[in-house]
Amino acid sequence: MGGTCDKRTKEQAKAVAAKISLFEQPGGLATSRNDSGAQWDYPYGWAPLQLIAVEGLRRYGYDADANRISYKFLSMILADFESEKHIREKYDVVTRESVTHIRAGYVTNQIGFGWTNGVFLELLYELPPEQLARLTN
Repeated sequence: MGGTCDKRTKEQAKAVAAKISLFEQPGGLATSRNDSGAQWDYPYGWAPLQLIAVEGLRRYGYDADANRISYKFLSMILADFESEKHIREKYDVVTRESVTHIRAGYVTNQIGFGWTNGVFLELLYELPPEQLARLTN
């Protein structure tokens, strides 16, 4: 394998990082750009997909992008938790809240969803100290 595979992978990561702005919203990354009313589409951003994107960006040295997306997602969860007193399964990353208007798929927004809790802790753990301080103040 060696060099060719590594070079192609780095090029792929660069291409993905260059397009991240297409999905980036005030509360993190939207799952898609298609507003179909389905739970897996715009304007929703699922916790596991935030983690996959952030870890992929970090793996290839795009730490600033990873930190910015992490901060947006974490701050959205914290702000929503302060008003709603719950952590939810899915979030509208455009409005930065857990209120959903899903017409297709699983329409309820579950409280205390495990993957959101786990992703929150993982992203929080990886956040640089200066952003962590900003998040908790």
